[in-house]
Amino acid sequence: MRYTLAVILMVVGVVVSGLGLLQKTLWAPDDTITATTQIEGSAPAVIVDPGMLNLYDTPAKLTAEGTGDLTIAQAPIESIDAWIGDSAAARVTGLATGGGLTVEAKDGAAEVPNPAGADLWEAEVTGSGSVSLDWNAEANRTGFLIAGTGQPGEVTSVTLSWPSNAATPWALPLMIAGGVIFVIGVVLLILGRRTAKREADRRKARQDRRRKLAEYGTAFAIVPVLALSACGTEELPKPEPSAAPTAPMAGVSATQAERILGAVATDVAAADEKLDKGALEARAAGPALDQRTAAYEVKKKVKDEKLPPAVAADDIVLNYTAATDAWPRVTSLVTSAGDSAQLLVLTQEDPRSDYKLWSQTQLVPGTKLPEIADARQGSPLLDATAEGFAKTPQQTLADYAKALSSGADSKEAKTFEADDFSKSIWANQKEQKKSAEAGKASVKFAYEPGKQIVAQGTAGDAAVVTGVIEATSTITPQSEGGRTGTLTLSTPQKELTGESSTQKPVTTSTYQVLTFLVPKDGKVRLIGGLETLSGAKLG
Repeated sequence: MRYTLAVILMVVGVVVSGLGLLQKTLWAPDDTITATTQIEGSAPAVIVDPGMLNLYDTPAKLTAEGTGDLTIAQAPIESIDAWIGDSAAARVTGLATGGGLTVEAKDGAAEVPNPAGADLWEAEVTGSGSVSLDWNAEANRTGFLIAGTGQPGEVTSVTLSWPSNAATPWALPLMIAGGVIFVIGVVLLILGRRTAKREADRRKARQDRRRKLAEYGTAFAIVPVLALSACGTEELPKPEPSAAPTAPMAGVSATQAERILGAVATDVAAADEKLDKGALEARAAGPALDQRTAAYEVKKKVKDEKLPPAVAADDIVLNYTAATDAWPRVTSLVTSAGDSAQLLVLTQEDPRSDYKLWSQTQLVPGTKLPEIADARQGSPLLDATAEGFAKTPQQTLADYAKALSSGADSKEAKTFEADDFSKSIWANQKEQKKSAEAGKASVKFAYEPGKQIVAQGTAGDAAVVTGVIEATSTITPQSEGGRTGTLTLSTPQKELTGESSTQKPVTTSTYQVLTFLVPKDGKVRLIGGLETLSGAKLG
């Protein structure tokens, strides 16, 4: 009896310990969960849906292989879809059985631009032949775009991997239990040998019967139960991104803003150095392009004339981004460099275009903006005719132009808070009139509001409005008895007209980019501006 039981226990102990050892060796789960797919050659780009990198515990890794330089770009999926537009793409949407990925094909144009360096991305990585992106954040709405130069077939495979947290909790207990059972069997075996010889035959018969039961019952009953417990079909996880936004999202994130500002400042500085309009057009549009282009032409003739100030890029004081889901997009940044603070308005024509400097105004020292919506939410863009404020954005520019033309006592001027800019304009008008009368000439001033306006709402009831006023002053020599006086021209009019004296009227033009804070009620306040000389002509 004891001998039979000892053998059974020893067999069971070996089997149980073996099962525990196998769970630590041959049956041990992989350290990494991996899913991969091959990409058909017709797709110039691959999209990885939000939540795919969060199917298992992070940190996760997205790896793409192919030919040439490959880029993985990260952005809200809505931005990626807009960038893809009508082009073809392969879309990774989920896991497939057997360690694969489900891919949906999108038909369209066979090419896309090279995505490397595009302003739309929040982050990107580039590699040659293979590129990987590490991910350890919430899924949110973040998608990923993979492409090379934009030709079909450059991306050949995509792999997602996660750390495996699969444990083997039964391995050690099984090895310990098996060892204990085996030792008990050995002890019983030793004790059984002391049994009398006369009981050997009967014991041997019982042992044979019990061994068969153990082999076909006990031992094999343990193995299938343990094996089957690990072979159940596990349901594949599905992506769980944040819900699609019900309102427009912020156009530019903090990381985007830093990268865009640096690129704009660098490119504009390079164009300024060479007075290169062509290079400027790559990073400037609207009033900023008009203002600087005119300043370049003036600078070429008047060496001492100053250009507009460099784009302040030392620090982003405020990311005053617009909330929008359409293009063209507009966003604003309050930036600083030294003691100077600037409000920069940037615009992006379409998803694949770079952001360009639309306007640049120097903020009045001590300016305090009202509360601005968090950059992750963005601020609403307003139409030029938006109501609900003391003035519409369009009327703000028009009335300020009238105030500059009519003087401090005009009804328009009284709707604005007093500011140093308008005071200097009015003081300069008096000086020019006095000088013209002394030289037997007359002078007229004109202020024309431009149609280019950008307005954004604040977190309260105010609006920040930026627009253009084109100003001219025309000096006309006096004519009496059929005789016309002669005007003596000085710098910069002399260089710009190519004449040192003339009997024709001389018109000098300046370009004013101005920013206003328009409250719901009360007076409008000028908070920033930038005026530059834009030219002079005769006649």
